[in-house]
Amino acid sequence: MALENIVVYKGTDYHSAFPHIYRLQNSDLVVIFRQARTRPGRGTAGERDETLSHHHLDPDSRLSMVRSTDDGRTWDPDSPVIIDESDGSQDLNMGMIGQLSSGELLVNNHRWFTGLSQERMKELTKTRSYLPRPNVPPYSEQWFGEIVYDGAYLTRSNDNGHTWGEPEGLSFGDLAFMTHTGKDGVLELPDGTILLMVNGHCADGETGQTFVVRSRDGGRTWGEPSTVANDPEQRVGFGEPPMVRLASGKLLTMMRTSADGGVLYQASSNDDGWVWSGVRRTPIWGFPCHLLQLRSGTVVCVYGYRREPWGVRATLSHDDGETWDIGREIVLRDDGIHRDLGYPASVQLEDDRILTIYYFHGDDGIRFIAGTIWSEDDPPRGF
Repeated sequence: MALENIVVYKGTDYHSAFPHIYRLQNSDLVVIFRQARTRPGRGTAGERDETLSHHHLDPDSRLSMVRSTDDGRTWDPDSPVIIDESDGSQDLNMGMIGQLSSGELLVNNHRWFTGLSQERMKELTKTRSYLPRPNVPPYSEQWFGEIVYDGAYLTRSNDNGHTWGEPEGLSFGDLAFMTHTGKDGVLELPDGTILLMVNGHCADGETGQTFVVRSRDGGRTWGEPSTVANDPEQRVGFGEPPMVRLASGKLLTMMRTSADGGVLYQASSNDDGWVWSGVRRTPIWGFPCHLLQLRSGTVVCVYGYRREPWGVRATLSHDDGETWDIGREIVLRDDGIHRDLGYPASVQLEDDRILTIYYFHGDDGIRFIAGTIWSEDDPPRGF
């Protein structure tokens, strides 16, 4: 079956990136993504995008959402629902969505103060974390001033995402230093406990670690962290983890890494996330990623492919993630013109095909939310 590429949402005043897709209890599909204003200048990391610059930490950004009521065939052409809008001093980043058994929708994300003066930066770092701005291109050109990490937030909806409440700041106890939400929304266990994957640093200078935190009151308070992955020798950092609960009850995560060639690492838990084992290097190169178990039992890992030929790829597992069939890696896109793309996520459609969404861009430089509809039976595609 031929792959089908679609446009989920594209604007002109805003770049759209870092999407997440989710099927609601009423069967609607929703895609949540970050938007930042289009600005003139060079691109994030290369010379092939000189028209419009996509700043990954922009003081004028927002979280938006679009909806499909026909299983992804069409998407609401009207302006997206704005979940949260910056006041002009913060970047709103990595919005991920989940739904509780009660029907309540929760969006988790994190924020950065950006465009700060030295004085304001020094004031904020008394209680928050400071990220030094690199002085080498392209980063010195894409950021607006000093940057300070604010924290993680949660936003709620009780009407299937048509309206949203005020964002709530999240506290993870001892995990207070640059703790980002991961590459997935909340996951509710059968007993009503909510799990959330987070990643960050417990102390300045440490490599990234991943954790699971728990809430027993609908996400209002969080605690009882469990370490998922940490390198005691401080060689490899772990970040941006998704999490899937398989039909067997096993929890599985895959993590983007710093160092070690940029391959994905994985870990699993058979006791609802209290103990994680099997932290190991996979044969998959690409980042960041998302996990989905299909009705057939196959586990799908999709990931951005940020080297030439730039695009999005998928690898399948037929044994709950014990092994990955990298020999028949499926190329969803290989026509990217720049490494600034990806952050894919997937859902299974009613006809058993898969819709994987991601951000992409063409010659006009504007990042938009695209998708590919495909099947686990699709053959690998050459270049």
